[in-house]
Amino acid sequence: MPQAPGARKPRRLGLWMPIGIAGILAAAWSAGWLLAAREVERRLDAGVLALASGGVAVEWSGRRLYGYPFRLNLDLADLRVDGGAWAVRIPRFEAQAFLHAPRSWLAAAPEGLTVFRPEGGGLEVRGQRLLSSLVLPRTGPLRLSAEGLNLSFAPTPGARAFALASAGRLEFHLRPGPDDRAAVFLRLEEGAPTPGRLFADLGSGGGVSAAMDARLDHTSALRGGTLAQALAAWGAAGGQLDLNEAGLTAGKTRLSLATKGLRAGADGQLEGRVTVTAARVPALLTALARQGVMSPTEAAGGIAAALMLGKNRGDDVRLDLEISGGEVRVAG
Repeated sequence: MPQAPGARKPRRLGLWMPIGIAGILAAAWSAGWLLAAREVERRLDAGVLALASGGVAVEWSGRRLYGYPFRLNLDLADLRVDGGAWAVRIPRFEAQAFLHAPRSWLAAAPEGLTVFRPEGGGLEVRGQRLLSSLVLPRTGPLRLSAEGLNLSFAPTPGARAFALASAGRLEFHLRPGPDDRAAVFLRLEEGAPTPGRLFADLGSGGGVSAAMDARLDHTSALRGGTLAQALAAWGAAGGQLDLNEAGLTAGKTRLSLATKGLRAGADGQLEGRVTVTAARVPALLTALARQGVMSPTEAAGGIAAALMLGKNRGDDVRLDLEISGGEVRVAG
């Protein structure tokens, strides 16, 4: 039948346009995800090279980057970080960031990790949760937090036992501030000491808890391939650490620490004067000498001074200790 005058075929543009727009947006989003994933790989490889130039080797047996369309998930198998004196091995390392916030990462070690100490040997760390968060701003220092729940510490065969056998909670936070300063927070809860080690000796096997609130300056100078190198560079730049609040409880032994201007020497070891306020100071100094932290002669002098300052063995006594070259002595 002839078409009526003025009649036209229905347009289908209105049906296909939304589909076309959605396809273009999906293609653009996919391209953006691929670019972000490649940037993550590039920055990771560049970071490995930068650490290698400073004497830190970073290796893994497998790498997988996934998470499309909204996340960036990075899995590293058998991650190994070797700084010479210290090393860490993580059998399974998992990290995640959202595509809209690629500088904020969450990381986990679901199978635990092993720390290789320069003197103590290997230490296996396992826990219900081992998490960390890392924020990498475009300018300025990083922001770091780490948390472990229901941790256990076990030496590898032939290694020396750690001071703690387990801990209910362990937290560490690094918060950057203005004027090249930063705050450092540390908290330990429900710690169980290893028999024969320092905390067990201090507290006669009782539970261990600790907290620290510190401030440090010249944080931009904390750079180097190893911790000792970073501390040495920080000390050379005039960096100092102030303990606003620090305390340790081991069984019936309680002590608090305070210091102004703790610094690092050319060897990367901390040095300076620390004020210790504690009850049962004779038992404290005896334990430190027994564990090799200070010499028996220094401990005996400190005990004599404590007995002169305190009314009895249970009184709180304030002592100044000098830290230098990895050794502790009673300040004169």
